[in-house]
Amino acid sequence: MHRPFLAVAILASLGAGLPLSAWAAEPGPATSAGPGRIICKAVSFCQLGIGVPAHLRYRIDGSALPDVDKARLKHCSVNATPCVVAVSGTEMGDLMKVKAAKITWYN
Repeated sequence: MHRPFLAVAILASLGAGLPLSAWAAEPGPATSAGPGRIICKAVSFCQLGIGVPAHLRYRIDGSALPDVDKARLKHCSVNATPCVVAVSGTEMGDLMKVKAAKITWYN
């Protein structure tokens, strides 16, 4: 028996008893943050500051948001008019990191 075939046969027999969901990563718990000022360097790298001055800072990944919200986030930079938002989504392995599913705009 060829060695590559043997390795594939062993791996297939080990994985045959597991459901497909066991291979998928579990999403984090639902969470929300805000309202506060959001500043973005890119849609997938934003920071939501709560308080004046900001005492809590959340890292926000907006890549799963609708295109309309993604386009609007591109205008939320340090030098631009402040964007005030509240974000809801799922935690990304840390309480202060959120994968945004919905964003509520206050300005």
